[in-house]
Amino acid sequence: MRIASVLPTMLLLITVGAGFSRSTEVGYEQVKDLLSRYEDVRKAAGKELVEAKDKNLLAAMNDVLYYHYFVRDKSAAKTVSKLMEEIAREKVGSNPRQEWAEWVGRHEEIEPKPGYIRFKRSVFIRYDPTFGGFLNPRFTFRIRPEEIEWGGVKKDGIPPLQEPGHLRASEAKYLKGSDRVFGVYVNGEARAYPHRIMDWHEMCNDVVGGVPVSLSYCTLCGSGILFDGRVGDETFTFSSSGLLYRSNKLMYDRQTQSLWNNLTGEPVVGRLAESGIRLSLLPIVVSTWKEWKTRHPDTVVLDAEKTGFKRDYSKSPYQKYFKSNQTMFPVWLTNDRLGTKDWVYTLIVNGQPKAYPLETMKEEHITHDRVRGKDLVLITEPETGGVRAYESRGKRFQKGTSEDQLVEEGSGAIWKVTEDSLIQESGDEKLPRIPGHNAFWFGWYAFYPTTEVYGRE
Repeated sequence: MRIASVLPTMLLLITVGAGFSRSTEVGYEQVKDLLSRYEDVRKAAGKELVEAKDKNLLAAMNDVLYYHYFVRDKSAAKTVSKLMEEIAREKVGSNPRQEWAEWVGRHEEIEPKPGYIRFKRSVFIRYDPTFGGFLNPRFTFRIRPEEIEWGGVKKDGIPPLQEPGHLRASEAKYLKGSDRVFGVYVNGEARAYPHRIMDWHEMCNDVVGGVPVSLSYCTLCGSGILFDGRVGDETFTFSSSGLLYRSNKLMYDRQTQSLWNNLTGEPVVGRLAESGIRLSLLPIVVSTWKEWKTRHPDTVVLDAEKTGFKRDYSKSPYQKYFKSNQTMFPVWLTNDRLGTKDWVYTLIVNGQPKAYPLETMKEEHITHDRVRGKDLVLITEPETGGVRAYESRGKRFQKGTSEDQLVEEGSGAIWKVTEDSLIQESGDEKLPRIPGHNAFWFGWYAFYPTTEVYGRE
């Protein structure tokens, strides 16, 4: 038989076979076609998706929109947005990238079709192939995978500091007195981490007072949190994954490559997601370099020349963002009791989250409160806004003769303010410090919608 005579039959078999290999149900195959470089393929897929009107595919379509917007073609992103409007029968405004992500977040009742994580993984490895290690369909996800977004950098694209070099306070000529620092004090050792350095790295694995710690700093939500890296017999060190959840970074541990929630200190995706472990918080304060070294003249501070990286530490890469009242990435769970980026000092006491507006705290200087049956006193530096919280056990205090002194109402007893506790000078009673940290209001509320707000109940 001549070759020419069998070609039609072969072509027919190929066509039929191709038809059977492609699912007849409209699903992720069509959504993936929206990523095609060929316009006719995208148009055909869009037509099928609109005709199917399956809202369970909108999370996947949002992932495609996001990819087009940041990497491929903003006009293609607008086209995907139009398709989504037809399927959802809703219109969005001028910022579809943000608005569709928030739409998906708000509609928790719409669950993606089976196979979504596998699809999402196929999109995210286009940003960085190593993201595939995080988005494994076999993993447990304790957060909604449809809310995981790309943060604009690759895995470790914002490199962490690993036991960097330090200077004595007198040697740190590169710092101004007004520079903001994270102040930590562990087992008698004081250490300062300037924002102008941490803004570039967002994570520092260090050893302070003999304790392995991780300072995790999410510049997007304003939270700098000090974690004890020890959990049982294991010690974890961390880095930034390049992924976000509600505009808060997802960090990962180097030991198991699991994703962790930066605000809660819990593993949420990966091998540890079902472990039930949680990192312990350690006290931290945001102050100025002048105030911190006045309180702790023996402190050490990061050496800008010994971080292991070449960066322009004279300025922050987030200057415009910090001055803006807008978020950079989508956040759907919001509340208008405070401004989006109002600073709050945050605590969790007996399971109850609470936020304290910093402006109010600066005015009061000494704040007494009661949360879930526990009496607290919060001491705020009036100039810097640095807050330290302690158990008060029913005692009330007034200002003393210095910043580190309090006078107990009624008894007149003098108490000294230290990083670990309030100490009664004439006795041996101590009131322990409670770990807390600063955050933007939007960042705190997005994870703790049941939070109380001091002065706003």
